[in-house]
Amino acid sequence: MRVLTLSKPYVASAYRNKLAELARHDGITVGLIAPQVWGHQKWEDDGTRETTGVNSPPIPGIWTRRLPIAFNGRNHFHFYLGLEKAVQDFRPDIFNIEEEHYSVVTWQAFRIAKKYGAIPIFYTWQNIFKKYPPPFSNIEKYVFKNCGAAVTGNTEASDVLRQKGFSGLIREIPQMGVELEQFAPENLAPETRRAAKKTMGLTPDDFWIGFAGRLVEEKGVQDLIHALTLCDGNVKAVIIGDGPFAKNLRNLAAGLLPPDRVKFISQVKSREIAAYLRSIDALCLPSHTRPNWKEQFGRILVEAMAAGAVCIGSSSGEIPKVIGNAGLVFPEEDSQALAAAIRRLEKNPDLSQSLQESAMQRVKTRYTNRIVAAQLVQLIREVSIKHPTNR
Repeated sequence: MRVLTLSKPYVASAYRNKLAELARHDGITVGLIAPQVWGHQKWEDDGTRETTGVNSPPIPGIWTRRLPIAFNGRNHFHFYLGLEKAVQDFRPDIFNIEEEHYSVVTWQAFRIAKKYGAIPIFYTWQNIFKKYPPPFSNIEKYVFKNCGAAVTGNTEASDVLRQKGFSGLIREIPQMGVELEQFAPENLAPETRRAAKKTMGLTPDDFWIGFAGRLVEEKGVQDLIHALTLCDGNVKAVIIGDGPFAKNLRNLAAGLLPPDRVKFISQVKSREIAAYLRSIDALCLPSHTRPNWKEQFGRILVEAMAAGAVCIGSSSGEIPKVIGNAGLVFPEEDSQALAAAIRRLEKNPDLSQSLQESAMQRVKTRYTNRIVAAQLVQLIREVSIKHPTNR
Protein backbone atom coordinates (compact mmCIF):
# COMPACT_ATOMS: atom_id res chain seq x y z
CA MET A 1 0.00 0.00 0.00
CA ARG A 2 1.37 3.38 -1.02
CA VAL A 3 0.88 6.07 1.63
CA LEU A 4 1.70 9.67 0.77
CA THR A 5 1.89 12.33 3.49
CA LEU A 6 1.48 16.04 2.83
CA SER A 7 2.55 18.28 5.71
CA LYS A 8 4.54 21.43 6.34
CA PRO A 9 6.03 20.59 9.80
CA TYR A 10 8.21 17.93 8.17
CA VAL A 11 10.68 20.60 7.11
CA ALA A 12 12.07 19.78 10.58
CA SER A 13 14.10 16.60 10.26
CA ALA A 14 13.19 15.24 13.70
CA TYR A 15 9.53 14.99 12.73
CA ARG A 16 10.30 12.70 9.80
CA ASN A 17 11.16 9.88 12.22
CA LYS A 18 7.44 9.02 12.29
CA LEU A 19 7.49 8.34 8.56
CA ALA A 20 10.54 6.09 8.93
CA GLU A 21 8.61 4.07 11.53
CA LEU A 22 5.62 3.97 9.19
CA ALA A 23 7.84 2.52 6.46
CA ARG A 24 8.91 -0.35 8.74
CA HIS A 25 5.43 -1.88 8.51
CA ASP A 26 5.00 -4.69 6.00
CA GLY A 27 3.33 -3.69 2.78
CA ILE A 28 3.62 0.07 3.38
CA THR A 29 5.53 2.29 0.94
CA VAL A 30 5.95 5.83 2.26
CA GLY A 31 6.14 9.13 0.45
CA LEU A 32 6.37 12.71 1.68
CA ILE A 33 5.53 16.05 0.12
CA ALA A 34 6.67 19.03 2.17
CA PRO A 35 7.73 22.63 1.52
CA GLN A 36 11.21 23.74 0.62
CA VAL A 37 10.67 26.45 3.25
CA TRP A 38 7.81 27.08 5.66
CA GLY A 39 7.74 30.62 7.02
CA HIS A 40 11.30 31.26 8.16
CA GLN A 41 12.16 27.58 8.63
CA LYS A 42 14.18 25.92 5.91
CA TRP A 43 14.26 22.20 5.20
CA GLU A 44 16.64 20.47 7.63
CA ASP A 45 18.67 17.81 5.87
CA ASP A 46 19.04 14.46 7.61
CA GLY A 47 20.19 12.29 4.74
CA THR A 48 16.66 11.56 3.50
CA ARG A 49 17.08 10.99 -0.19
CA GLU A 50 14.81 12.58 -2.76
CA THR A 51 13.79 10.26 -5.57
CA THR A 52 12.42 11.09 -8.97
CA GLY A 53 10.72 7.76 -9.54
CA VAL A 54 8.00 5.87 -7.70
CA ASN A 55 10.08 3.36 -5.75
CA SER A 56 11.00 4.21 -2.18
CA PRO A 57 14.62 3.54 -1.25
CA PRO A 58 15.34 1.43 1.88
CA ILE A 59 14.87 2.92 5.36
CA PRO A 60 15.75 5.61 6.32
CA GLY A 61 15.12 6.70 2.73
CA ILE A 62 11.62 7.96 1.99
CA TRP A 63 10.27 9.04 -1.39
CA THR A 64 10.37 12.81 -0.94
CA ARG A 65 9.39 15.87 -2.89
CA ARG A 66 10.00 19.40 -1.66
CA LEU A 67 7.72 21.83 -3.41
CA PRO A 68 7.37 25.62 -3.41
CA ILE A 69 4.34 27.11 -1.68
CA ALA A 70 2.14 30.04 -2.62
CA PHE A 71 1.26 32.29 0.36
CA ASN A 72 4.09 30.76 2.37
CA GLY A 73 3.64 31.06 6.12
CA ARG A 74 -0.12 31.66 5.93
CA ASN A 75 -1.59 28.60 7.59
CA HIS A 76 -5.00 28.20 5.96
CA PHE A 77 -4.44 30.12 2.73
CA HIS A 78 -1.34 28.45 1.28
CA PHE A 79 -1.19 25.83 -1.47
CA TYR A 80 1.55 23.89 -3.25
CA LEU A 81 2.94 24.50 -6.72
CA GLY A 82 3.46 21.28 -8.67
CA LEU A 83 1.42 19.14 -6.29
CA GLU A 84 -0.56 17.26 -8.94
CA LYS A 85 2.58 16.15 -10.76
CA ALA A 86 4.11 14.87 -7.50
CA VAL A 87 0.95 12.92 -6.62
CA GLN A 88 0.82 11.51 -10.14
CA ASP A 89 4.44 10.35 -9.81
CA PHE A 90 3.96 8.62 -6.46
CA ARG A 91 0.49 7.15 -7.19
CA PRO A 92 -0.72 6.86 -3.56
CA ASP A 93 -3.46 4.55 -2.36
CA ILE A 94 -3.87 6.65 0.79
CA PHE A 95 -3.21 10.40 0.80
CA ASN A 96 -2.47 11.41 4.40
CA ILE A 97 -3.07 15.17 4.41
CA GLU A 98 -1.95 16.57 7.75
CA GLU A 99 -3.81 19.84 7.40
CA GLU A 100 -7.04 21.33 8.77
CA HIS A 101 -10.26 20.42 6.99
CA TYR A 102 -11.09 24.03 6.08
CA SER A 103 -7.70 24.97 4.59
CA VAL A 104 -7.12 25.80 0.93
CA VAL A 105 -4.27 23.30 0.72
CA THR A 106 -6.59 20.52 1.98
CA TRP A 107 -9.12 21.34 -0.73
CA GLN A 108 -6.32 21.30 -3.30
CA ALA A 109 -5.03 17.93 -2.11
CA PHE A 110 -8.50 16.36 -1.89
CA ARG A 111 -9.35 17.31 -5.46
CA ILE A 112 -6.10 15.78 -6.71
CA ALA A 113 -6.66 12.65 -4.60
CA LYS A 114 -10.10 12.21 -6.14
CA LYS A 115 -8.69 12.62 -9.65
CA TYR A 116 -6.08 9.89 -9.14
CA GLY A 117 -8.18 7.48 -7.09
CA ALA A 118 -6.43 7.94 -3.72
CA ILE A 119 -8.32 7.86 -0.44
CA PRO A 120 -7.71 11.13 1.46
CA ILE A 121 -7.38 11.49 5.24
CA PHE A 122 -7.24 14.85 7.01
CA TYR A 123 -5.92 15.97 10.39
CA THR A 124 -7.53 18.53 12.69
CA TRP A 125 -6.46 20.11 15.96
CA GLN A 126 -9.32 22.64 16.07
CA ASN A 127 -10.65 22.31 19.62
CA ILE A 128 -13.00 25.32 19.53
CA PHE A 129 -16.27 25.20 17.60
CA LYS A 130 -16.18 27.79 14.83
CA LYS A 131 -18.34 28.57 11.83
CA TYR A 132 -16.34 29.63 8.79
CA PRO A 133 -17.33 32.01 6.02
CA PRO A 134 -17.09 31.01 2.35
CA PRO A 135 -14.95 29.72 0.79
CA PHE A 136 -13.73 27.94 3.94
CA SER A 137 -17.20 26.63 4.81
CA ASN A 138 -17.47 25.22 1.28
CA ILE A 139 -14.05 23.58 1.62
CA GLU A 140 -15.11 22.04 4.93
CA LYS A 141 -18.26 20.51 3.38
CA TYR A 142 -16.31 19.14 0.43
CA VAL A 143 -13.67 17.57 2.67
CA PHE A 144 -16.23 16.02 5.01
CA LYS A 145 -18.06 14.48 2.04
CA ASN A 146 -15.01 13.03 0.31
CA CYS A 147 -12.65 11.89 3.09
CA GLY A 148 -11.80 8.36 4.14
CA ALA A 149 -11.25 9.32 7.78
CA ALA A 150 -10.36 12.15 10.12
CA VAL A 151 -7.47 12.17 12.56
CA THR A 152 -7.72 14.49 15.53
CA GLY A 153 -4.86 15.80 17.63
CA ASN A 154 -6.96 16.05 20.79
CA THR A 155 -10.25 14.85 22.27
CA GLU A 156 -12.05 18.18 21.95
CA ALA A 157 -11.31 18.27 18.22
CA SER A 158 -13.24 15.01 17.85
CA ASP A 159 -16.17 16.57 19.68
CA VAL A 160 -16.05 19.62 17.41
CA LEU A 161 -16.19 17.44 14.29
CA ARG A 162 -19.29 15.67 15.57
CA GLN A 163 -20.88 19.02 16.45
CA LYS A 164 -20.31 20.05 12.85
CA GLY A 165 -22.16 17.00 11.61
CA PHE A 166 -19.17 14.91 10.51
CA SER A 167 -20.31 11.28 10.57
CA GLY A 168 -17.19 9.59 9.25
CA LEU A 169 -14.44 7.61 10.93
CA ILE A 170 -12.45 9.54 13.58
CA ARG A 171 -9.28 8.46 15.36
CA GLU A 172 -7.36 10.48 17.94
CA ILE A 173 -3.64 10.10 17.19
CA PRO A 174 -0.77 12.48 18.00
CA GLN A 175 0.67 13.96 14.82
CA MET A 176 4.24 13.03 15.78
CA GLY A 177 5.87 11.10 18.57
CA VAL A 178 9.39 11.20 19.93
CA GLU A 179 12.49 9.03 19.61
CA LEU A 180 13.57 7.93 23.08
CA GLU A 181 17.09 7.33 21.77
CA GLN A 182 17.26 11.02 20.89
CA PHE A 183 15.75 12.48 24.06
CA ALA A 184 16.13 10.09 26.96
CA PRO A 185 19.10 10.63 29.29
CA GLU A 186 21.21 7.63 30.26
CA ASN A 187 19.61 7.85 33.68
CA LEU A 188 17.56 10.29 35.72
CA ALA A 189 20.16 10.84 38.46
CA PRO A 190 20.76 14.49 39.51
CA GLU A 191 24.46 14.27 38.61
CA THR A 192 23.53 13.37 35.01
CA ARG A 193 21.46 16.54 34.71
CA ARG A 194 24.19 18.62 36.36
CA ALA A 195 26.64 17.47 33.72
CA ALA A 196 24.14 18.25 30.96
CA LYS A 197 23.66 21.78 32.34
CA LYS A 198 27.36 22.40 32.25
CA THR A 199 27.57 21.18 28.65
CA MET A 200 24.77 23.54 27.57
CA GLY A 201 26.22 26.57 29.34
CA LEU A 202 23.79 26.56 32.28
CA THR A 203 25.03 26.97 35.85
CA PRO A 204 24.94 23.40 37.21
CA ASP A 205 23.96 24.20 40.81
CA ASP A 206 20.87 26.24 39.89
CA PHE A 207 17.32 25.06 39.24
CA TRP A 208 16.52 25.73 35.58
CA ILE A 209 13.04 25.88 34.14
CA GLY A 210 12.66 26.11 30.39
CA PHE A 211 10.25 27.16 27.69
CA ALA A 212 10.57 26.30 23.99
CA GLY A 213 8.22 27.52 21.31
CA ARG A 214 6.95 30.50 19.39
CA LEU A 215 7.06 33.70 21.44
CA VAL A 216 3.54 35.06 21.16
CA GLU A 217 1.47 36.60 23.93
CA GLU A 218 -0.98 33.70 24.22
CA LYS A 219 1.83 31.28 25.08
CA GLY A 220 1.97 33.00 28.48
CA VAL A 221 5.75 33.19 28.89
CA GLN A 222 5.24 36.50 30.71
CA ASP A 223 3.69 34.45 33.55
CA LEU A 224 6.91 32.48 33.86
CA ILE A 225 8.95 35.67 34.14
CA HIS A 226 6.60 37.05 36.80
CA ALA A 227 6.73 33.71 38.65
CA LEU A 228 10.54 33.90 38.83
CA THR A 229 10.25 37.09 40.88
CA LEU A 230 8.48 34.99 43.54
CA CYS A 231 11.18 32.29 43.62
CA ASP A 232 14.64 32.13 45.14
CA GLY A 233 17.57 33.52 43.15
CA ASN A 234 18.85 30.06 42.26
CA VAL A 235 15.70 29.45 40.16
CA LYS A 236 16.44 30.52 36.60
CA ALA A 237 14.79 30.25 33.18
CA VAL A 238 16.01 29.50 29.67
CA ILE A 239 13.56 30.66 26.99
CA ILE A 240 14.08 29.14 23.54
CA GLY A 241 12.27 30.59 20.57
CA ASP A 242 11.41 33.72 18.67
CA GLY A 243 8.32 35.59 17.58
CA PRO A 244 6.46 38.91 17.68
CA PHE A 245 6.33 38.97 21.50
CA ALA A 246 10.06 38.30 22.00
CA LYS A 247 11.04 41.95 22.50
CA ASN A 248 8.28 42.44 25.08
CA LEU A 249 9.50 39.42 27.03
CA ARG A 250 13.12 40.54 26.95
CA ASN A 251 12.12 43.99 28.20
CA LEU A 252 9.93 42.49 30.94
CA ALA A 253 12.73 40.22 32.15
CA ALA A 254 15.25 43.09 32.09
CA GLY A 255 12.94 45.25 34.19
CA LEU A 256 12.09 42.63 36.81
CA LEU A 257 15.10 40.33 37.20
CA PRO A 258 18.91 40.34 37.25
CA PRO A 259 20.34 39.44 33.82
CA ASP A 260 21.58 36.02 34.95
CA ARG A 261 18.06 34.84 35.91
CA VAL A 262 16.70 34.56 32.35
CA LYS A 263 18.58 33.30 29.31
CA PHE A 264 17.06 33.85 25.84
CA ILE A 265 18.01 31.65 22.89
CA SER A 266 16.37 32.66 19.62
CA GLN A 267 16.72 29.49 17.57
CA VAL A 268 17.66 25.83 18.03
CA LYS A 269 17.50 23.16 15.34
CA SER A 270 14.85 20.50 15.86
CA ARG A 271 17.43 17.78 16.53
CA GLU A 272 19.31 19.95 19.05
CA ILE A 273 16.36 20.74 21.32
CA ALA A 274 16.82 17.39 23.11
CA ALA A 275 20.17 18.48 24.55
CA TYR A 276 18.57 21.56 26.11
CA LEU A 277 15.64 19.58 27.48
CA ARG A 278 18.05 17.11 29.12
CA SER A 279 19.77 20.02 30.85
CA ILE A 280 16.75 21.70 32.47
CA ASP A 281 15.01 20.60 35.63
CA ALA A 282 11.51 21.51 34.50
CA LEU A 283 9.67 22.60 31.35
CA CYS A 284 6.90 25.17 31.56
CA LEU A 285 4.05 25.61 29.06
CA PRO A 286 1.97 28.47 30.53
CA SER A 287 -0.49 28.95 27.63
CA HIS A 288 -3.49 31.30 27.80
CA THR A 289 -6.88 30.43 26.30
CA ARG A 290 -8.24 33.00 23.86
CA PRO A 291 -11.70 33.24 22.24
CA ASN A 292 -10.27 31.82 19.01
CA TRP A 293 -7.49 29.56 20.39
CA LYS A 294 -6.46 27.27 23.21
CA GLU A 295 -3.55 24.89 23.48
CA GLN A 296 -4.19 22.04 21.05
CA PHE A 297 -1.54 19.58 22.23
CA GLY A 298 1.85 20.92 23.26
CA ARG A 299 4.38 18.57 21.66
CA ILE A 300 7.18 20.17 23.68
CA LEU A 301 5.61 18.58 26.79
CA VAL A 302 6.14 15.10 25.36
CA GLU A 303 9.70 15.92 24.34
CA ALA A 304 10.44 17.27 27.82
CA MET A 305 9.00 14.18 29.50
CA ALA A 306 11.17 11.99 27.28
CA ALA A 307 14.22 14.05 28.27
CA GLY A 308 13.55 13.74 31.99
CA ALA A 309 12.41 17.33 32.58
CA VAL A 310 9.34 17.66 34.80
CA CYS A 311 6.46 19.40 33.05
CA ILE A 312 4.54 22.29 34.56
CA GLY A 313 1.61 23.35 32.41
CA SER A 314 -1.36 25.67 32.58
CA SER A 315 -4.95 24.45 32.42
CA SER A 316 -5.36 25.64 28.82
CA GLY A 317 -6.82 23.20 26.32
CA GLU A 318 -5.13 19.81 26.01
CA ILE A 319 -2.22 20.50 28.38
CA PRO A 320 -3.66 18.74 31.47
CA LYS A 321 -4.47 15.62 29.45
CA VAL A 322 -1.01 15.42 27.88
CA ILE A 323 0.72 15.85 31.26
CA GLY A 324 -1.64 13.50 33.11
CA ASN A 325 -0.16 12.36 36.42
CA ALA A 326 3.40 12.95 35.24
CA GLY A 327 3.72 16.67 36.06
CA LEU A 328 2.04 19.68 37.64
CA VAL A 329 -0.87 21.76 36.31
CA PHE A 330 -1.76 25.28 37.46
CA PRO A 331 -4.67 27.62 36.61
CA GLU A 332 -3.80 29.57 33.48
CA GLU A 333 -2.75 33.24 33.84
CA ASP A 334 -1.98 32.65 37.55
CA SER A 335 1.72 33.45 37.99
CA GLN A 336 1.50 32.98 41.77
CA ALA A 337 0.22 29.42 41.33
CA LEU A 338 2.98 28.81 38.77
CA ALA A 339 5.59 30.11 41.24
CA ALA A 340 4.21 27.77 43.91
CA ALA A 341 4.53 24.81 41.53
CA ILE A 342 8.12 25.74 40.68
CA ARG A 343 9.04 26.13 44.36
CA ARG A 344 7.41 22.79 45.12
CA LEU A 345 9.65 21.02 42.63
CA GLU A 346 12.77 22.96 43.53
CA LYS A 347 12.39 22.18 47.25
CA ASN A 348 11.38 18.53 46.80
CA PRO A 349 13.85 16.44 44.75
CA ASP A 350 11.98 13.24 45.61
CA LEU A 351 8.82 14.60 44.00
CA SER A 352 10.78 15.59 40.91
CA GLN A 353 12.30 12.13 40.60
CA SER A 354 8.91 10.45 41.03
CA LEU A 355 7.37 12.65 38.31
CA GLN A 356 10.34 12.02 36.02
CA GLU A 357 9.82 8.28 36.29
CA SER A 358 6.07 8.60 35.67
CA ALA A 359 6.72 10.84 32.68
CA MET A 360 9.17 8.40 31.12
CA GLN A 361 6.67 5.58 31.44
CA ARG A 362 3.94 7.77 29.96
CA VAL A 363 6.05 8.53 26.90
CA LYS A 364 7.02 4.90 26.38
CA THR A 365 3.39 3.75 26.39
CA ARG A 366 1.76 6.65 24.51
CA TYR A 367 4.05 9.00 22.64
CA THR A 368 6.89 7.28 20.80
CA ASN A 369 7.02 7.47 17.01
CA ARG A 370 6.72 3.69 16.88
CA ILE A 371 3.42 3.80 18.75
CA VAL A 372 2.09 6.75 16.75
CA ALA A 373 3.04 5.09 13.44
CA ALA A 374 1.40 1.82 14.50
CA GLN A 375 -1.84 3.67 15.30
CA LEU A 376 -1.74 5.37 11.91
CA VAL A 377 -1.11 2.05 10.11
CA GLN A 378 -4.09 0.52 11.87
CA LEU A 379 -6.26 3.40 10.69
CA ILE A 380 -4.90 3.19 7.13
CA ARG A 381 -5.69 -0.52 6.90
CA GLU A 382 -9.18 0.10 8.27
CA VAL A 383 -9.78 2.87 5.73
CA SER A 384 -8.50 0.77 2.83
CA ILE A 385 -10.96 -2.01 3.71
CA LYS A 386 -13.86 0.42 4.15
CA HIS A 387 -13.10 2.37 0.97
CA PRO A 388 -11.59 -0.03 -1.58
CA THR A 389 -10.36 1.46 -4.85
CA ASN A 390 -10.27 0.00 -8.33
CA ARG A 391 -6.64 0.86 -8.93
